[in-house]
Amino acid sequence: MGRRSNTSKETKLLAIRLYQSGESSMEDIATSIGVGKSTVREWLSHDASEGESAFEDKPRNRSYTKAFKLEVIHAYLNGEGSYLDLSARYHVPSHRTINDWVMKYNGHEEIESYDPRGHVYMAKTRKVSQEEKIEIVRWTLEHDSQYKLAAEKYETSYAQVYNWVKKYKASGEEGLQDRRGRHKPEEELTEVERLRREVKRLSLSNARLELEAEVLKKAEETERRDRLARLGKKPPTKR
Repeated sequence: MGRRSNTSKETKLLAIRLYQSGESSMEDIATSIGVGKSTVREWLSHDASEGESAFEDKPRNRSYTKAFKLEVIHAYLNGEGSYLDLSARYHVPSHRTINDWVMKYNGHEEIESYDPRGHVYMAKTRKVSQEEKIEIVRWTLEHDSQYKLAAEKYETSYAQVYNWVKKYKASGEEGLQDRRGRHKPEEELTEVERLRREVKRLSLSNARLELEAEVLKKAEETERRDRLARLGKKPPTKR
């Protein structure tokens, strides 16, 4: 499913026509709609390059290859136009998107292709053997950590692939072992492991006590309000 704009197509076109007719200033239009002047400028730019079709709801989020992103980034760095100019020229819905790409590039961050596959985020986790985990992790690493592609290829969730790769990088194949339900007996623990287990137990205990205190506090507040309501009084207003 594509992203739906908070502002309707009709409102955008009305804003554009009002500005073009000279009936209202850009600042007045932006204020009346509740957007920034840069947003109105963006609408004007896209209208000039694509016409009214620029404001149609798209059937899905747009995908951008690494090569495309780099082309746009280099166009900006070579002085071929502002973010606003290039968003219209390359049909990128928001100039802020190009700004993000340039910021990442200048910050020496990896520029990656983007191809939205929402279902891999929502996919259910599934039980996977140790051998298949290793296969999935190796495939993902061999393909520049394309977690979404791996999730789609192996019919699992993005979160699973991401976590397996993270564990593999930290501990190798040993990190992919399923250790749920396997706890060392107390006598087999090292001193450090025993302390860690105790810290975890105390943390859980404290969290439970805090939750119980919060529930009790809310119950007392509800009881107090009910008592005041029965007496026909209003609770004091917080300042």
